[in-house]
Amino acid sequence: MEPAMRERLMMAGLTEADIAWFDAFNCDDARVPKPRADEIADYRRREAGLNASIAALTFSERGESGEGRLAAAIGARVADAQDEIDSEAEGGDGED
Repeated sequence: MEPAMRERLMMAGLTEADIAWFDAFNCDDARVPKPRADEIADYRRREAGLNASIAALTFSERGESGEGRLAAAIGARVADAQDEIDSEAEGGDGED
C-alpha cells in the first residue's frame, strides 16, 4: 500500500490490523475475499473507513481512486454474502 493511502486510512480510523488485511491481497479490488457471516461487521467498518478517507473527493474522483474501488468491491462482497445468508435463512440453497 502506498504511504499516502495508508495515512488517509489511518486518519479515517482504520487500524493496523485493517491495513494488514488490505495488504494481504495487495489492495486489489478484484481479490477482496468473501466474508464469513461473522466478518460482515468488519467489512462494513472497513468500507466506511475507505469512504470516509475519500469523502472530500468528487464522485468521479472517488470512483477512480484505489479507496473507492476497494470500498465498492467490499460493498459488493458484503451484499453477496448477505444474500446467501438471507437465502439460507429462508430455506434456500443460496444459489439463484
